[in-house]
Amino acid sequence: MRGFFVHEGCCDVVKGLAQLIREDEVNIPDLADEAGVHYGTIHGWFKRHSPSVMNMQSVLHVMGYELIIRKREDV
Repeated sequence: MRGFFVHEGCCDVVKGLAQLIREDEVNIPDLADEAGVHYGTIHGWFKRHSPSVMNMQSVLHVMGYELIIRKREDV
């Protein structure tokens, strides 16, 4: 799989998605197509554009993951 750059200023959710894409060797154009999200949208997330919750959920769903909200342990 061809590597891709993730800007250091990206949010932790996007960094986590990038890690999952690398670990699972996901093809981003195929992922975008299956999730109904434009490839340029996903690509933009890695360049510091914040994803919408709906788009992130769609992408994670296709990959077999889900977005969960939980209370921080340090609070």
